[in-house]
Amino acid sequence: MKNQLTLKLRILITTVVTFLVWGHIAWDYAHEGIPVHYILHSKDMPGIPNWWGAIVLPFFTYFLLFRMSKRLKETENKESLKLIGLRFLGGILFAVSISVSFMNGIDITDYIMGLIFLLAFFFPLYKSEYLLGWVLGSSFSFGAIIPIGFGSILALLFFIFYKLSVFIKGLVKPSNTV
Repeated sequence: MKNQLTLKLRILITTVVTFLVWGHIAWDYAHEGIPVHYILHSKDMPGIPNWWGAIVLPFFTYFLLFRMSKRLKETENKESLKLIGLRFLGGILFAVSISVSFMNGIDITDYIMGLIFLLAFFFPLYKSEYLLGWVLGSSFSFGAIIPIGFGSILALLFFIFYKLSVFIKGLVKPSNTV
């Protein structure tokens, strides 16, 4: 029972995320106004105000937590809640590093993204905990909608990369003959 993401815990985490995102929106509204993020960082493209993320992010958080809890309940599952927490933390760290470098004009974002693409061949970066960490870690800088969309596309690519690497590993078996 310890290795479960219970309904009560999922609701608690979703509630905390909801209060944090709405607190951030209230702060923005009271100070400089709610920011609008543009697709591809171009004002010619449609803008997405942060309040959309405040509506969508709690549902997205609960959905990903539900997927994690469902995976933990599977009988053949060898993952632990601790491993899921570490993966979540890894997703947050990568997202925060990209957000900080983007906000401060440090030109290492391409290198970080390249590293993530490389790691996707060796680690299952498509899992829900990585995606949730990515979205929560980058939603302060980019709002929630853009990280949800971009992160979902990345998760699909990472799924393909990881399954491709597993397939290739299966094809290239080391021979025991000398």
